[in-house]
Amino acid sequence: MSALTLSVSLVLSGCSGQSFPGSQLLGGQQNAYVAPTLKPLKTIATNNNAQTLWQVDTGAANSGVKVHPFTNDFAVFSAVGGTVAAWDKQTGKSLWKKSVGDTVTGGVNGGNGMVYAGTRSGNAIALDAKSGDIRWIAPVGTEVLAISESSQGFVVFRTIDGKLHGVKSSDGEVVWQRQQRTPQLSVYGAGTPIIVSKGVIAGFDNGKVAAYYLATGKPIWEITLSTPKSNSDSDSIVDVDGRLTPLGNALFASNANGRVIGANMTTGKVGWAKAFASSTGTEANEKGLYSTDERGHIWKLAPLSGDNIWSQDSLENRQPTAPTLTSSGSHIIVGDRQGNLHWIDTNNGQITSRIKADPAGYAVAPVVNGDMMFALGRSGILTAVRTR
Repeated sequence: MSALTLSVSLVLSGCSGQSFPGSQLLGGQQNAYVAPTLKPLKTIATNNNAQTLWQVDTGAANSGVKVHPFTNDFAVFSAVGGTVAAWDKQTGKSLWKKSVGDTVTGGVNGGNGMVYAGTRSGNAIALDAKSGDIRWIAPVGTEVLAISESSQGFVVFRTIDGKLHGVKSSDGEVVWQRQQRTPQLSVYGAGTPIIVSKGVIAGFDNGKVAAYYLATGKPIWEITLSTPKSNSDSDSIVDVDGRLTPLGNALFASNANGRVIGANMTTGKVGWAKAFASSTGTEANEKGLYSTDERGHIWKLAPLSGDNIWSQDSLENRQPTAPTLTSSGSHIIVGDRQGNLHWIDTNNGQITSRIKADPAGYAVAPVVNGDMMFALGRSGILTAVRTR
């Protein structure tokens, strides 16, 4: 399709975000959790694709905050409560811990020797990746929900009021701000902005995905994934809170009560779209587009057309996270609310390995770096796994 091409010549970055029920205007209050009916999990004889290397308890987690880990060549970084910490990637040994004086609600992300976090009181914070020393603090007004990786001298912070803040990664100077309207009813959370070439792309609570020039914040294009279907609470939520996935010149995105789309990242022209409800977002390579829907079903779609290739319903009602591809592309990994990490064969959709890790469950997608996977659970348990 002419509007959607897949070229792997670009170097792209992006991470996941996730949300939970509750109005942002009410400070992210959660509805009472009702235990769903679950299908029994099939027994797996051997975990050939997964070997647990280490686990650490990072501290008492705040289950209402979705903060994901970040990893570089020597460490994995996490944040729990008001503390950002670094752990040796190979051994799990503590490298440093730093109190930032307030609850961390956004991040963790990094790049260029820095680690970035954002707080409930509206501070954007940069720490030295090796020492944990705070390099700068930039007030951005309201609670930080998500942070891009840094690139080309910028890092972008997304706040609860629907704003993006373009910040110089060297000194914390806020260069530009852009805002999308926040509807009266939305879910608490935000997807991670992604920096691609000279632009930054982000999803918003009004059902839109928008691109801006990284250096100036000037708008490039907007895509509306969906608009509210009715006046009912559930149908009026259209937030784009899940992972945005760039692949060559293509961008894939999804939202709750809406659609999954494949679009041209340069022009914003939608190549294909289909009805699909997913608040967790997407993952993709040249062979497939992967997502989890609101029922807990896992899907593989054709990247160029959106056609169904396979679906997996064994995790129905288990609230699986967004899928994360292994480096080889042979499997996707998802966590679930019951504390399991599942390896799913990308060829046929079958679950081939499973690890029980954090009994409190998972709300954010695992992170893969080389042959290692890192998963941060709701109770603050950080698990490192060697994966094939």
